[in-house]
Amino acid sequence: MTARFYFSDEKKNRSLQLDYKAIDFNTKWILSGSSSIIYRETLNSTLSIALDKQRQINDKGKVVITDHQTSGKGTHGKQWISTAYKDLTFSIILGNENSFGQKLIDECCLAMVHVLSLYDLKANIKYPNDIYINNKKIVGILLSNIQSQGSENKPYQALSIGMNVNSEIDIKSIDEKAKVNSTSIFLELGKEIKREELLKLIIQNIDPAIQKQGYL
Repeated sequence: MTARFYFSDEKKNRSLQLDYKAIDFNTKWILSGSSSIIYRETLNSTLSIALDKQRQINDKGKVVITDHQTSGKGTHGKQWISTAYKDLTFSIILGNENSFGQKLIDECCLAMVHVLSLYDLKANIKYPNDIYINNKKIVGILLSNIQSQGSENKPYQALSIGMNVNSEIDIKSIDEKAKVNSTSIFLELGKEIKREELLKLIIQNIDPAIQKQGYL
């Protein structure tokens, strides 16, 4: 199916923005039915919006994505740093019908390694939630919860993914607080790739992982 899209910002950098409208994700759970992409050109965190949306309506399957994430969230309170209009940062709303855990992250890590192999990149998993190439970090995955206020008292969950795609410099040189070296697809291949095509591959490969862990 072709997903629906909601744009909320003025197109100040139209030529740099992701162009999703023609993408046919063809997925069974993510972006299926009435689910849609929630796009904002600039966000402090896609995760914050994803969790906030769920408190309003349990709108599972939607994807929150931005071109410029100013305060991305990582594990243990760390910040995920990305380059505006160069990388991919998004969160998938999972709802509160299932309690996902490390097994979902494991499946998503395997999916990301496979996606990178399609670009002839050999990646490995650094437990519990990171992907590395040549001992440098390229992908981070985060599974987050927010407690619901309903009678069922089940936490809402969101899956967030950050990938260094077309960044041209080591992120560590941008932020002295970074504890690890990083890389990007551009730095590994020496050329830029289309983020739209990469996003499609990621969503298509993560979709079965989510279904396997509870959504059938």
